[in-house]
Amino acid sequence: MDRIMKIDDCMNKIYQSAAVVLLAGIIVASTLQVVTRYVLNASMTGTEEFARYCFVWMNMLGASICVRYGSHAVVSILNNRLKGKKKYIHEIVIHGLMILLALILIIEGMRMIGYTMTQPSPTLRIPMGYIYASVPVGGIGMIVNAVRNICEAKMNMDREG
Repeated sequence: MDRIMKIDDCMNKIYQSAAVVLLAGIIVASTLQVVTRYVLNASMTGTEEFARYCFVWMNMLGASICVRYGSHAVVSILNNRLKGKKKYIHEIVIHGLMILLALILIIEGMRMIGYTMTQPSPTLRIPMGYIYASVPVGGIGMIVNAVRNICEAKMNMDREG
């Protein structure tokens, strides 16, 4: 249990730090695009594409972090009314479904990487597989966070009796 928590904490710190760096990349690229287009009357090549790819990666890392903290979109009326073992079972089902979704993301994301690794991006000429790698990376984070949430729900149920 402690091992899962340590792995999860370390992974989330990495994901959060990377998301901040990616956000900074989006801001810098977008600012450069606006300045070069409207001040210098000449668009800078690749900034829009770079910002888009940063956005994709940031969203997948952010989705993983949302699973950990329960900050994703949720209808909580049922969960708020449940107590004890029923609440624990409900949380297991919800996190189990998240794990299933994340497994699909990992499997299909790996397929997309395989299909697109030889396809270069239009402007930056980097393999598109690197962009699609965000999908399985986010899926792995979702699974680790969902497992930790299940463990914490079990601990909470044991404390409540």
